[in-house]
Amino acid sequence: MTKLTYQFEQKRIDNVQWSDGAKLSGITALASHEKGRVRKSPLFYLETVSINNYETDVYFVNNTDDILSFVAPFRLCRNIDEARAKLGDISAENVEKVRLYSDDMDCLYTDVLPKQGVRIGSIHIIYDSDALMQWFISVPYKGVDTHYGIWRFNVVEKGGIGGSYPLLWENFSKPSHVVSSECVTERDEMPIEPALYEERCWVLEQFIDQYGVAEAIFILAINDVLYRYCVGWSAPYNESDIQAKDIARKLTEQKPKDAEAVKAIVQAVYDFWFNKGFAKNTSVQACAEILSLYQAQIANQKAV
Repeated sequence: MTKLTYQFEQKRIDNVQWSDGAKLSGITALASHEKGRVRKSPLFYLETVSINNYETDVYFVNNTDDILSFVAPFRLCRNIDEARAKLGDISAENVEKVRLYSDDMDCLYTDVLPKQGVRIGSIHIIYDSDALMQWFISVPYKGVDTHYGIWRFNVVEKGGIGGSYPLLWENFSKPSHVVSSECVTERDEMPIEPALYEERCWVLEQFIDQYGVAEAIFILAINDVLYRYCVGWSAPYNESDIQAKDIARKLTEQKPKDAEAVKAIVQAVYDFWFNKGFAKNTSVQACAEILSLYQAQIANQKAV
């Protein structure tokens, strides 16, 4: 999707009502096919609102009875790799990527009410008619047999959409026209949530002031892993920074060769700061991610 080069304008519409007679773009249902059809209602859908003869706004609609803490009309990232950032790169451009989409914060909506629509983009009937339009949308909402999850939607349509466009049905099934619709509940798949971005930016600046850009990025990446996997405890992001610093230092000193060696380092750090065995249940997968970060950091240092 083309990166916005202008200031995104947020708009909200209240009391948006789902019309079960709405047709998808390019689809015309025959009356005979409609007889006896059981109408479904979506939990989330896109709705178009005409601006003029050429332009149409696209809104994401929360059709549930719950307030969504955020609606992110962009990709959410788990780590700096997904943000296309690199360890060891001290350029201003890379530092911005490390912040995990902080430059898209103007597109983020918080506290989206039930039956409220939020503008996520627009379509031009001429300029976009032959283009593949794509929207990535993430929202926090329970999944099947779960109390919490993050739903990720990927919509791709030539020339955009028209009318109402369901993203997820009330029985949690995916409409056939949606490219992907998945609920993330596992810690290793959970992204860094937008509500944390401002705090991460503050933590990163503190690291840069203390250790310089290259080391700050390395420590921040470790802190991301600690937070995502709830290593030790479910601490606020800015309260695990001390452990992240110590882990980074011990990695450099001890030069671990495998995930188990990293796990021993993590446990030793948390034993020092808290009680013995405090991080004994640390995921090996989390340690493998930290090992990968350490190996990449060492490779970058050797390349300099």
